[in-house]
Amino acid sequence: MSNPRTLTGTWKIALSLCCVLHVALMAQESVSQAPAPAEEVSRPLSKDMLLLTNGDQISGILQSFQHRGHTLWHRSDIHEPFRFLSDGVDEIMLGDRAKPQPLPRRNVTLRLNNGDTFSGEWQSLNATNLILNTAFAGTLQIPRDRWQWAVFQHSDGEYLYEGPTGLEGWTMGEVNTGELDGGDWAYRNGAFYALKAASIARMIGMPDRMRLEFDMEWKGSLNLAVALYTDYLQPVSLADKDSEPDFGGFYSLQLTSYAVNVLMVKQKEPLQYLGMTQTPVFRQATKAHVDVRTNKANQTISLLVNGKLVKRWVDQGGFAGEGNGIRLVHQGQGALRFSNLKISAWDGKFEQPPTNRPQATVDLLTLRNGDRFIGSLEESTESRIQFKIGETVTELEFDRIAKIELGGLPDATRPLRHVEVLGTLVGGGQLQFLLESVQDDVIQGTSEIYGPISMRLPLFEKLDFQRVVPVEKP
Repeated sequence: MSNPRTLTGTWKIALSLCCVLHVALMAQESVSQAPAPAEEVSRPLSKDMLLLTNGDQISGILQSFQHRGHTLWHRSDIHEPFRFLSDGVDEIMLGDRAKPQPLPRRNVTLRLNNGDTFSGEWQSLNATNLILNTAFAGTLQIPRDRWQWAVFQHSDGEYLYEGPTGLEGWTMGEVNTGELDGGDWAYRNGAFYALKAASIARMIGMPDRMRLEFDMEWKGSLNLAVALYTDYLQPVSLADKDSEPDFGGFYSLQLTSYAVNVLMVKQKEPLQYLGMTQTPVFRQATKAHVDVRTNKANQTISLLVNGKLVKRWVDQGGFAGEGNGIRLVHQGQGALRFSNLKISAWDGKFEQPPTNRPQATVDLLTLRNGDRFIGSLEESTESRIQFKIGETVTELEFDRIAKIELGGLPDATRPLRHVEVLGTLVGGGQLQFLLESVQDDVIQGTSEIYGPISMRLPLFEKLDFQRVVPVEKP
């Protein structure tokens, strides 16, 4: 088997991101501008983007999709919808759509052994299935021999900020690099995008001990500066900082393809470089999960990338951050996508990320206080889990549990088959399934894990076909 595509992954672009940003900046399409289509179209708040297997890219609105049939695509400047053979569709990037309300709360994130990862509300667990209530597909029955780990969220760990959900509340700034043209961040379906040098900032209210997480994906060179504890919403030229309007001290976390660094920035004082370290992960990949921890009491800033500690900086002169804001400055070298920003208070502890334990014969349960129990996961209700340690069954409340890692479940990942898609969820997460149809904001599909499944299109960010074709015989 061979994959004929030369553009892969979330970006699948040097070119297509330009189109995506152009679409995002033209997000608000007036209904009155378009002639009435042949059928009523559920209009997203921003346009969709269709990528075809021949490389063509078309903005508009997905009207319907039929497996072994046609994809109907609507544009405001053409009366009749386009009709494409569905076999020619490579990817559908979805614009913002009104989300159904109310959405179920999320108290757990699961990873399945086929690579599916998503969040939901834990309902119950029995000898065969975990019942999970999800926003994107309602109630799912997940065989307990298919999920590898579960990480729990807690009611006392609410986020101070979770987004982005739009540009409202954020302040754009003008970046003057002297060499590169400046631009703006664009918003699309839960993410900020930048192609040129751009700045965006927001006052959030950062606690003294803070955890700040986000996902980023890039094309070309990575060069992002994140200002922490700033009181100034405009970008600051470090070379001319003393001539800038008055601003309080802040830290600049600089993430590049080759290294990471933290600078302490104050007016009328020399820049202080707290220390640079190389980051091979940023050279070898095009996306990463970034986790920043700060502690004013011991004057530290710590950086974790993909769950691993990269560097811990100590400001021996005392914590210099004077504000409660964050500023994102893209230096304009390549394309950047920024999403899943979460800011919360931090308890000062560094937890280990969940792992797959295919060789283990027992399960591992970790409490929030760090205590760990080895045994076997039994059953549960909506609020308690039964965990067997030796011959003793112990009941534990969800609020005490940090994570559960099951033993003996090897990975079962495989390439996607014909007409299967990798669906990316708004706010993070993904799952693979055979896409049968899309109609009236409802996705109908089939999964080898969940069986027939009906899902809500507005909760998806992207539907990505991993096209494979047989090798031609000589």
